[in-house]
Amino acid sequence: MLHQLAAALTVRVPAVAALLAPTPTPEPSGDGFDFSRISPDPSAVPRSDLFYKLANAALFLGVISAVAGLAAGAIAFGIGPIFGAHIISDRGKSMMWKAGLVAIVVGSATSIIAFLLTEI
Repeated sequence: MLHQLAAALTVRVPAVAALLAPTPTPEPSGDGFDFSRISPDPSAVPRSDLFYKLANAALFLGVISAVAGLAAGAIAFGIGPIFGAHIISDRGKSMMWKAGLVAIVVGSATSIIAFLLTEI
């Protein structure tokens, strides 16, 4: 039964593929579209202030969580050797590195987005 299904599909697939083949792309007429006149316009988006409030809230939460991770890593890095828990100290050190990288990424996100939205 499986062999018969495979044989039937093998025979019919080229015919279906010929029907689904894309038509040639038309050649552009004239000068085409002027992409240099396009720029982001926040006033054209309804309730753009809501988007900026949500983005600022996410930025605030990201910075707070990165600072909290950095503080928790520093505490674990400092307290670990006192109690003889060097594994906790190593994990605290790696937590500080990760939180620092997250803080850099979160802090530079607005600069990256602003750079992408500016006209070149």
